[in-house]
Amino acid sequence: MGIGFTRFFFLQIPLCASCLAQLSRYTCPRCNVRYCSVACYRHERHLQCSESFYRDSVITELQQMKGNGEERRHVMETLMRMQEGDEDDDQNEDHVASLEERLDGLDLDKDLDQVWQCLTLSEQQQFNQLVQSGHVGHLFSLYSPWWETFTPVTDMTEKPSPPLKPSVLSDLPPLSSLVKDAKVSPSVHYNVLNALYAYAYTVRLYNGDHLELAMQASQAVLDISGALSSNTVFCATRDALRVAVTTVQQRKDLFMSLESSVSVMRDVAHLLCHTTSHLCQVPEALSDLHQLLARAKAASKAEGKKSDAQDSVKQLHRVAKKVFFFVVWSSEHVEDLLSLSDVVLLEYETSLKELQSYLETEQTVKAFRKTSKGCRHAAPQTLVEQLN
Repeated sequence: MGIGFTRFFFLQIPLCASCLAQLSRYTCPRCNVRYCSVACYRHERHLQCSESFYRDSVITELQQMKGNGEERRHVMETLMRMQEGDEDDDQNEDHVASLEERLDGLDLDKDLDQVWQCLTLSEQQQFNQLVQSGHVGHLFSLYSPWWETFTPVTDMTEKPSPPLKPSVLSDLPPLSSLVKDAKVSPSVHYNVLNALYAYAYTVRLYNGDHLELAMQASQAVLDISGALSSNTVFCATRDALRVAVTTVQQRKDLFMSLESSVSVMRDVAHLLCHTTSHLCQVPEALSDLHQLLARAKAASKAEGKKSDAQDSVKQLHRVAKKVFFFVVWSSEHVEDLLSLSDVVLLEYETSLKELQSYLETEQTVKAFRKTSKGCRHAAPQTLVEQLN
């Protein structure tokens, strides 16, 4: 079963576009080229794109730091240290204004190219060296979703640190009013798991900015979750999760890495039962998903009477109703969801072992091919000689 699953997961993943030897494990977020490692990401074939990406990332980070003076000041100080080290090197310029003066008045939301042009040639070169060394990553903090960073507030005078935990939808009706005389399908547990995976993966894919990019993020959720988009009915935890994992691994526009696609299973387990608070956070997650769909629906309506927009509004409305049902159901079945946490964690650990085994096999095969290239085969010997 494990071997078949591994092949099903990883068989069709293309080779790295830089080294053409390793299986690609990542996708460049800028040009969508597939690569296997940081070294190949920085390969000369991809150098121009990677430098531009890091440059724009730093500028975007500056733009997003408007509300956080200390972090913004940290990045500015880093760039100013680059300038101070270059003051003696700029011999072709009689006078160079300070970096703060050069950036003054620029709209960091729009003037990205102008910000780059405000740097001197030496500053640009130093920045590129910073990118090549990998130290540029220290300017950014690693994103952590709300279900990992949430802690109970003990002092009500303290403001909770972002990202904030979503609120459950208000004025939820009883589940009995939604189903009336009909019975709730026993497969609803597994369909909720499939929807949770799609939600958690999308939040990570957009680094927590899913609500600001509602139309794109909602489409990602629909692409990942068959339970939401195509009324697929799952009958087991394994199927609900692994079908979603396979979907993101086979979609170029959704794929991040093999490891991340599997690790989102652990996110689902955290939503079912938080590791420290032991609280079920599924109603909050599904409420956040419902808000995402509502924003996407509003944005689609704003596009007017285009046929595509109207079809999108109808689909989003239908999916939002299903998510609303999931919110109501999960609010009344917390104990059932808590009991699923260990099952999901076991599935995650099993999948992770299979992935590690697969990657180790790939490394072994690569080493064997590299070794066999240096071996010279002996000339074939004649087995039968013709006698005169």
